[in-house]
Amino acid sequence: MKIGYIITGLGTGGAEKHLLKTLPLSKHDQFVISLTDQKSIGKKLEKKKVKVYYLNLSKFNFILPTVNLFKILSKEKPNLINTYLIHANLIGRIAGKILRIPVINSVRNDYSYSRIYSFLDKLTSNFVKVYVPNSNSLIKYLKKINVPRNKIICLSNVIDTTEFNNLKNIRSNFNIKKSSKVFISVARFVEQKNHKIIIESFQEYNKHDKNSYLFLLGDGKLLNNYKKKYKSKNIIFTGKVENVKDFLYSSDTFILASSREGMSNALLEAMYMGLNCIVSNIDQNTELIDKNCGYIFKNKSDLIKLLSKKNKFGKNAKKKIQSLYNLKDFNAKYEEVISKCVE
Repeated sequence: MKIGYIITGLGTGGAEKHLLKTLPLSKHDQFVISLTDQKSIGKKLEKKKVKVYYLNLSKFNFILPTVNLFKILSKEKPNLINTYLIHANLIGRIAGKILRIPVINSVRNDYSYSRIYSFLDKLTSNFVKVYVPNSNSLIKYLKKINVPRNKIICLSNVIDTTEFNNLKNIRSNFNIKKSSKVFISVARFVEQKNHKIIIESFQEYNKHDKNSYLFLLGDGKLLNNYKKKYKSKNIIFTGKVENVKDFLYSSDTFILASSREGMSNALLEAMYMGLNCIVSNIDQNTELIDKNCGYIFKNKSDLIKLLSKKNKFGKNAKKKIQSLYNLKDFNAKYEEVISKCVE
């Protein structure tokens, strides 16, 4: 069995990291096509002996990369295609339809917020053999675009527990005392991640606890605006970092404030590490965090109050991740998807 994976880019997002965890464990022949020339995760895949193609597609360079996509698929002759992220999902479906290759569509976001994306998603849905949402809450979105339930198999994100060995406490790098309370958020600086409510809630908390700190990990188009607006020695913008787990290991409380989300890899990791977790009240977050695993907020007032809460649920959260979201169980579940796709 040969599987061709098509993804919008191979930067450092959740979908890309998911491929990095799962592809090296596969028993199948496989290759990856990145529509863009982002290579952060691509280089790591290549080190693990996964063949990777880069197409350099952009809105100003569309025709030649699309032609090259068809050439690669015609040369590689995969038995099926698995697509990740909206642009790759749409282009991969069309390629699969034309070349008569079954398509698995990995669904990691609810595109109801975009009329164009949801329209195109619905228009090309018949080109997909199996939909694989990474959370149960995304099944609701698929029903909205009229995907039959028998074409859907939920396959959650997973964590590789071996990645959590030999972590380093990096508080001393920032002159943060062991006794200080440290909050952390790991997310791209885009509107949907709602950094504003995190920062302003922390500012209110910090008035009463001057020795508290907030790590904000990630890059994005809004990062510089936030850095200019919120200047404080207690708010630390790190940009994109490779050692995310070291920062989690050095923190007490994880905050996720997204207005929409797939299944957050960062939240999975924070739960596995037993952090106090506070998340926004959206389906994808509450699928992971319930009253026994952490705290849920509906607005800024809620969040300010919850920042004072002690970690009561860290052990429960870790047990949940160990039992339901472990990498070692992923391959068997993915084989079910493949079987459904080629039947």
